[in-house]
Amino acid sequence: MKQKLLFLFLIITSLSSAQHSQDFAGNWFWKSPDGQNTMELELEYESQGSIKGNHCVIFSQGENTDCKRKNGNSFTINLVKIAEGVYDGTIESAVSYTSGKIRLQYIDSEKAIRFYLKEVPPGKFYMPKEAFLVR
Repeated sequence: MKQKLLFLFLIITSLSSAQHSQDFAGNWFWKSPDGQNTMELELEYESQGSIKGNHCVIFSQGENTDCKRKNGNSFTINLVKIAEGVYDGTIESAVSYTSGKIRLQYIDSEKAIRFYLKEVPPGKFYMPKEAFLVR
């Protein structure tokens, strides 16, 4: 009887953890409610506890851009895991070449990530303060 209960517990535990797995790797997109601004993040795992990537933000229907595409080993986003589904780090503005602090959090119920600009980069930049990105 104990073996059956243990087996059942292991199956339930593995199924519940599979449902809550977060995969940040890939392309994520956001569009402002008025359609004037967009953001794309290209993310990949550097190791189990860190993510790197690049961003492209377009404001005012293309009048202002803050974009940097992958160029060799240069990345504008560097993140470290601080909790399950939560990464903190920096984002470098492609306009001013200064860094701000960001947080990415996986929202399992929405299958989305929340981008939050914790500290704005000095100088000129184009990024939303907060955005919910989807694949």
